[in-house]
Amino acid sequence: MKKYTILVCLFLASFLFHQTANAQFGNMLKKAKQKVTKKIEEKASSSIEKSTTSSDTNSTSNTNEYSDEEFKKELAKKYPNDKEKQDFYFKKYKEYQQKQVAEKEALLAKENSKGTVVSEIPSPIESSENDKFKDNQIYVLNRTKFKKMPAYDGGFSDKMELSGYYHLSQYFVRNPSSHFDSNPGDIYEGFSIEYDPTSYQLNAYFSPNQKRYGVVPEKYRKSADKGNIQFQFGMGGGPEWTNANVLLLEPGVLLIGAEVYHKNDNVGHKWMNNAQPKQFVIAAKNPEKIKKYYKNPELTSQTTFAKFDNLRKDWLGSKLNSVTMPAKGSFDKNSAIKNAAVSGLNKYYGKMSMKNIYQYMTSDKWSTVKHKVTGVPLYQWAVGAVVQKNSDGQCMLQQFIVRKDYIGGGKYGSPFFNGINRGSIRAPYGGYVKCDAKPKN
Repeated sequence: MKKYTILVCLFLASFLFHQTANAQFGNMLKKAKQKVTKKIEEKASSSIEKSTTSSDTNSTSNTNEYSDEEFKKELAKKYPNDKEKQDFYFKKYKEYQQKQVAEKEALLAKENSKGTVVSEIPSPIESSENDKFKDNQIYVLNRTKFKKMPAYDGGFSDKMELSGYYHLSQYFVRNPSSHFDSNPGDIYEGFSIEYDPTSYQLNAYFSPNQKRYGVVPEKYRKSADKGNIQFQFGMGGGPEWTNANVLLLEPGVLLIGAEVYHKNDNVGHKWMNNAQPKQFVIAAKNPEKIKKYYKNPELTSQTTFAKFDNLRKDWLGSKLNSVTMPAKGSFDKNSAIKNAAVSGLNKYYGKMSMKNIYQYMTSDKWSTVKHKVTGVPLYQWAVGAVVQKNSDGQCMLQQFIVRKDYIGGGKYGSPFFNGINRGSIRAPYGGYVKCDAKPKN
């Protein structure tokens, strides 16, 4: 009956529209309406009979609505010699259709604005297609509205292959600016990275106008050049990920929230606070790769710690290469002083399971210490540098002291080793160096 009712309504609308301007034309419409109504009723009766004998509900539905061509044919039958009138009624018919569509869309938008109440934000990789959040739909969690944003793929690429679109193991949100904000927060299912290997900077786009800045820390840039990439999110749009550490587990797979610390050289890296996570936030270009790490603490921990061990190794290597060794002093050519230093250092490190790798004097003259009251000399001292090898195989640079005591008459005794200076020292003393480090002179 729907299509006949539409036709009747259109004729009635046209009648009301024109009656004050042209009464004669209104009478024609009224007669036309009566004729059409009769035919409509006959056609409707026929349609009802057909629907009772047909098992195809879609076919029944189709008989209740005019197609554009059918409607034009009906108008041609009613007004065979009046093309202007046919066009006029067809235009009204299309306006009516558009109005109905607009009303439906408005009703749908009103319903959607209420939002679907959810008790939690699910994992997109574990949800069925029906349970996954739908684009541009409103969801209400704890009385707060969120809008599911469409995925944005910027089509970015770079030579290190970090750039590209990443799916997330779980939806992430950007909360409304305040509880009273009428605009809902955003829900994201992924992001698109644009990485610049030359500046070590990147942008993660969650939408065309929502992006978050990221950068590779300076100490890890040597590793980034080799493909072992760790970066940190800074300020920007999207989820609240400021200062979040991100680690590339393998090409196209990221661990978000890579919070670890270096416990010691024997143990290596551990999760912060020694807490073992049961699942992880993973982003991957291939969603299937998410499942490899998402709930696999053993593999994810092993991979993460190995990556950070290598990052630390590269960082220390770069740091060691940047150490400037102190220059040799003229005392290094004094055999008495040099022999005293070597003998004393070997005995010292032999007792401590460490080794004297290389040593030299850095002083050019003696420094004299006098009694505070009498001013009588007490002793003289000079310093040198020693590369010590620890039991773990790493080497450090220390400063040692050589001393000779005052024996009276303006004379001093023989020089002797007086220990490692652990007091008033400055870098590079007390830090790690390459085991084969040597001064330039």
